[in-house]
Amino acid sequence: MQAERAYEKFQIKLNENFETSKIAVDRGRFVIVSMESQNKMMENILDRKKDDELRYIQKVLVKDAKIKKDSSTTTADYFPLPDNYFDFSSAYTKAHKDSCTNQKINLYEIKDDNSIAIMQDEFNKPSFIAREAPFTFSSDKITVFKDDFTNDELYLSYYRYPTQIRLLDEEDPESVFDPSFEFEFDDKFVDRIISMAVSEMKINNEDPSYQINKQQAINKL
Repeated sequence: MQAERAYEKFQIKLNENFETSKIAVDRGRFVIVSMESQNKMMENILDRKKDDELRYIQKVLVKDAKIKKDSSTTTADYFPLPDNYFDFSSAYTKAHKDSCTNQKINLYEIKDDNSIAIMQDEFNKPSFIAREAPFTFSSDKITVFKDDFTNDELYLSYYRYPTQIRLLDEEDPESVFDPSFEFEFDDKFVDRIISMAVSEMKINNEDPSYQINKQQAINKL
């Protein structure tokens, strides 16, 4: 959906219950509230992880991105997260031990608080034989633990940030939208983003109907 069309629908929905006093929202404010709402909608879907909802955001799922290692210690290899990283989907590494190379290691996430205990647990610590290893997130990196092998490359499937609409002149809140940056989701999902944005604006204006709009956004239309 084009940003201008979304802005028009937002204004109509925001003011549909008002006959005299209208809430005026310029394009600059719409960019801010709609992008915040877009991120919240993605978070809601990823928190619930329902297959029928995940389809709405499949456009921003990046599969098996190859990440190069940027540092290592004796117990872990570190891989930087992509700049456009939004949320995790899955990951594995390719590893080697002695002359056995290019082996797939399945990863499972652990809490950092548990890392020391897990590394000392014979049944849960990294295992080249079992082809599995634990990992954590820290400092915008994925920390992949190891024992007697080396993780060479990480293959990360993740949800990236969606396109963020913007104004052609970002210093002018009444500027037209930059046509190079449009909503990339289909109209059904953009309508839900608009409903969430309307809810956020009504909260700010102390309109009690905000909860209805928020529920419309979260529930499938």
